[in-house]
Amino acid sequence: MSVAYLGIGSNLGDRIKYITRALVALSKLPKTRITRVSSLYETEPYGRKDQPWFINIVVEIFTELSPFELFKKCKAIETKLGRQTRERWAEREIDIDILLYDDLVISAEELQIPHPDMHNRRFVLIPLGEIAPGAFHPIFKKSISELLIECKDTTRIIHIPQKIDLKNIIEPEVREIKYIAIEGVIGAGKTSLAKMLGERLNAKIILEQYYENPFLEKFYQNRERYAFQTQIFFLLSRYRQQMELLQRDLFHEYLITDYIFDKDKIFAHINLRGDELKLYEMLVSLLEKNIPVPDLVIYLQASVERLMFNIRKRGRPFERNITEDYIRELSEAYNEFFFNQYKKSPVLVINVTDIDFVNSMEDFEDLMEKILSPRKSFFEYYNPGKK
Repeated sequence: MSVAYLGIGSNLGDRIKYITRALVALSKLPKTRITRVSSLYETEPYGRKDQPWFINIVVEIFTELSPFELFKKCKAIETKLGRQTRERWAEREIDIDILLYDDLVISAEELQIPHPDMHNRRFVLIPLGEIAPGAFHPIFKKSISELLIECKDTTRIIHIPQKIDLKNIIEPEVREIKYIAIEGVIGAGKTSLAKMLGERLNAKIILEQYYENPFLEKFYQNRERYAFQTQIFFLLSRYRQQMELLQRDLFHEYLITDYIFDKDKIFAHINLRGDELKLYEMLVSLLEKNIPVPDLVIYLQASVERLMFNIRKRGRPFERNITEDYIRELSEAYNEFFFNQYKKSPVLVINVTDIDFVNSMEDFEDLMEKILSPRKSFFEYYNPGKK
């Protein structure tokens, strides 16, 4: 995965609309995701002064496209948005430049990286410095902050008190979904997807605090002895987090969690017996009344073999005693719960056995498209590995 910074500008027509449309197009590129967007800056023309002022931004992207593939995609977006061929320094509908791509230095006829004049342009350095002040220029061996201090450019720049937030380039249908909960058996990748989805949506992320449970490692060593303590700790921890969700967050429109409160019952009915289970159910009946309900639940389904592979690969010390039989028992319980019992929220089941959305941007973008598309029914099943 590579990090690239793109400069985007427009000085014809509805400039902000052109830039927004460019962001929409970039967000749909394969193996690419937008991670940060600078503020808007209105800029005096650089070079030729007898033309309208520009609006400029800088965007950070993560991509698996090569520099030349990315360059071709950017040129195609410019053409699609209506950019006309004019002489150098002339006005333009949209302009997309690759400023930096990792620490690469490329000097080809059609592409130069770093952008050969970026160190002389305040309208590049200021927005770039806003989102990545520590980004490094591989030729000058200086940070963007240092280059900005040394820059002699005197063109006038006005900061616009408006920002194109990432959520604004998502289709309107998606905005009906504010709270997404991601579920799955141990090793399915729910925490990874929650973080990636949260980053894409600029969402508040609430993750299950399994590291804080002092009984968890003992539970995997002796399930019968430590099941009740482990279960009660998780129940109260999840309840505390869920109550925090009721507090209004002024800084995030979306909320992503890597669990639902109801999943606690799955583990309880597998691990508790007799009076312990009765006491647990009494406590749950008191706590669950005010629990917020997700707008969408994503259940990541995977084969037992894939789950065990993921568990061993990540190597968490407290998971080393997890057995294949236990994962199989959990998988059967999860399937029964989400396919036949859970009715509080729409459910999207995604079989992730044959994909790797953490390391493959193509797989992640495919999931993003499915997750953020309008729901066709209350229950949906999707297996991207069988397309």
